[in-house]
Amino acid sequence: MPEEKRSVQKTASKPQGAPKLVLRFWKPSELWLFGPLLVLGISFSLVQLLTWGLPSLREARRFTPARCTVVDRYIHSRIEDGRTGFRPEIKIRYKDRAGKEFVVNAYDKTTLDEGGGFDYTDEEAYKILTKYTPGEQRICRYLTEEPSKAILRRDAEIWQWLFLTIHVSLALSGVVGLVWIAKRRSSSLEWSAESKVKPDRTSTIPGVQRIKESPGIDLPYRLPTFVTPVAQNLVGLALTALWNVVAFGTFVYVLLRREDLLDLILGILFGVIFCGLGLVGFFAFSRRTLRILRTGSTIIEASNYEVVPNRRCRLSLRQSGPLTARFYSVALCCEEMTRYTKGTDVLTNKQEVLRFPLFERTDFHVPSGETFREEFFMKVPSGAMHSFISDSNEIRWKISVQIKTGRMGTIVREAPIVVVPDTAK
Repeated sequence: MPEEKRSVQKTASKPQGAPKLVLRFWKPSELWLFGPLLVLGISFSLVQLLTWGLPSLREARRFTPARCTVVDRYIHSRIEDGRTGFRPEIKIRYKDRAGKEFVVNAYDKTTLDEGGGFDYTDEEAYKILTKYTPGEQRICRYLTEEPSKAILRRDAEIWQWLFLTIHVSLALSGVVGLVWIAKRRSSSLEWSAESKVKPDRTSTIPGVQRIKESPGIDLPYRLPTFVTPVAQNLVGLALTALWNVVAFGTFVYVLLRREDLLDLILGILFGVIFCGLGLVGFFAFSRRTLRILRTGSTIIEASNYEVVPNRRCRLSLRQSGPLTARFYSVALCCEEMTRYTKGTDVLTNKQEVLRFPLFERTDFHVPSGETFREEFFMKVPSGAMHSFISDSNEIRWKISVQIKTGRMGTIVREAPIVVVPDTAK
């Protein structure tokens, strides 16, 4: 018994550390969208890299680039099985790395063989020859092991790169989605903002150092304000911008390098689908982001950096223009968060338990360049639970500003506050 008692006392005397940030998913159904995107994107990318990417790299290593001069151009014909085939031949002069000069007839890989490449009509071969002018400088590629053979044109393989880009985009979308879900279900806003705990206070109450070090204009302390959807919209805007760069770059390349009607049709089809999707996504995220960024700033100041229940605290609201809202409200909110384990998952349950309206206005309009000012008092109810953080529970208080702009949605701006116990009791 004495040994057991000493063991319990030793365990209880260990200091409690800060709650660890645990990446966790809330519902398995949230994985149904991003999980398959990640799996399919990685699977298709690996298959394409193994079947096309690596062989293409090995094939590219067989050739060495060199600068050449176009000497002349010909059309070579051959009759086979009663059919006359033509192939373009461009006579070029180049030097290998050893300095040895060669003069050969070349065009693409099919002309490396004396009996190959006769798949063109007379008109097609002539059209190719018109692209080369005697005396001009070009970049050719000669066989490293046999420098007397060279090519002027490589297969673009643009569609292979296009499909690889799509597969990689699927995988990246899955990764970004899973990380976003994990971050969304992780640490609270107040804990991330007030990560440092005040040394002279119990570790279960969030620190207020950031509020103390932020002086206000109308009142002594300025509360940190967070606009919740900004980061998500900026990430979406960046991803859609990257998508558009790849899509439009590929589309322009296909149109410039097309050789027949099939390439033109496939290029237009690709442009309508992928460039259209990119434009729609970019327009949607740009509209939401600009709406948030162009809305005037919201500043909330307080007369005290710590709020005590049943004691009045003065708040100052400053809303800058431009702003046009159907409904504008400021409220004192209390949220309760519970973290618990279910099997191997760590789940989080968040619920708003109290909301006290402080300021409300319909058809609220602030012109550009002007600032709306309003002061009001706030009082946390007597007996209310103070701010609290532990490994499994959290009580957080905040000032919530909701700006409803109609069709454009609702902008939520939050300012965390710290409620402390009433030591005068």
